[in-house]
Amino acid sequence: MKKKWGLLVSALALSTMLVTACGGGNAEQASNQNESTPASTTGTQVNIEASNWKFNQEVFEVNAGEEFTINFSSTEGYHGIGIQGLDVEIEKEGSKTLKVDEPGEYTIFCNILCGPDHGKMIAKLVVK
Repeated sequence: MKKKWGLLVSALALSTMLVTACGGGNAEQASNQNESTPASTTGTQVNIEASNWKFNQEVFEVNAGEEFTINFSSTEGYHGIGIQGLDVEIEKEGSKTLKVDEPGEYTIFCNILCGPDHGKMIAKLVVK
């Protein structure tokens, strides 16, 4: 009997987490799950906000060889970001300071499965 209750409670907890991750929860509910600690901010500030199912801009620009800080927040639903080719992984909210020496375009994507239009959550970081 105890095993059945344990399985039921586990299944209920998992389903609640999935609903929140898919944009079903509000920012306050999601903020209790896996927050990143903000880093100290220096140089250019790149403010990226995610909502269901888009980012606040399609293109973010920085200068090659200069330090910049990415400030990420999820304003609707539960999202995160990764940047292809760079060491950036932030969930829900947080900051990361870095410097990119190589000019080019880097793809910003939502790194948390967040619902039906998850695959459309793409932006670019252009390093000039």
